[in-house]
Amino acid sequence: MRDKKAGFLLLMEAAACMLFCLLQVRFSNIFSRAAAFPFEQIGWILRLLSLSGAAGNVAAVALYILLGLAPLLVGGVLYAKGKGNRADLLLAGLSILLFFVLYYMINPGRLRMAVPESGKWVCGAVFYSAFFGYLVLRTLVVSVSSDRKRLYKGLLRLLWLLAALFVYAAFGGCFGALLSSMQTLQGAGEAVEYGVTMPQISSLSMSLSRLFLILQFLADALPYILDIRIIFLAVHMVRESEADRYSDRAVLAVARLADFCVRALAVSTVVSVAFHILQFAFGRRLYQVNIQIVIPVASVLFVFVVLLLARYVQEDQKLKQEHDLII
Repeated sequence: MRDKKAGFLLLMEAAACMLFCLLQVRFSNIFSRAAAFPFEQIGWILRLLSLSGAAGNVAAVALYILLGLAPLLVGGVLYAKGKGNRADLLLAGLSILLFFVLYYMINPGRLRMAVPESGKWVCGAVFYSAFFGYLVLRTLVVSVSSDRKRLYKGLLRLLWLLAALFVYAAFGGCFGALLSSMQTLQGAGEAVEYGVTMPQISSLSMSLSRLFLILQFLADALPYILDIRIIFLAVHMVRESEADRYSDRAVLAVARLADFCVRALAVSTVVSVAFHILQFAFGRRLYQVNIQIVIPVASVLFVFVVLLLARYVQEDQKLKQEHDLII
């Protein structure tokens, strides 16, 4: 039941990511970059509220102060519940940073950057960098003094966070790249149609180019989707190991994880190679070709680690059974 709820939430995240990408195409002035979400939208709303009149301006200032103090208020709640630690002192700095980020989102014209239209993205990225840095430091502080049960819970949270990042990579990053490539291809077709460029673009070539862009999206998103399945198997393994790491169910969970990791890496590699070969075969008909030389060293290393873990768990179970027989 818990995994079903997690799966539903991940599906909702995937839908939200795809919706954001579609809104980014239609309303690029409000949905410029994912790193600026939701600060850009909050700034736009507060600006509209401030310009609506005196009452609206007062409400906008009040909301601005309340939102800026949110990290500090969270720290106060943690200390009130006895769950605070020294890493939570960084929440004061996050509040100060959030005030600056929201201010520049409300008044983007005051933020001058050498790279055009990069101010909102930079502001959001800086805050997220500081926020995740705080989470890492807090996790380290909590983990040092935690018992095995709390470490298991912390590991499960990190696994679900990793699943959420994989969902964003597949349905946010890859899907956004697909829409951007589609726009570029459409723009090239319209330019040729009005005589801006010389090459003759046939309808067949345009259709094939669109099809290959979709295939590229599927090929790029597939490894992340398989990684999400790996996360579910890893969560199941952690839960079985927490219950009894010498049980048959725990050993089976590790074996299933190792087996799926091998198959997932094989499938991802075959799909990537096949897609590149297809691009080469239809190269004369395609107006966008994306060739990437990828050596999945990290993925291979992860598979080896999981395989070794499976072997260790199986050997530990045999030793435990032999020990029980001797006793």
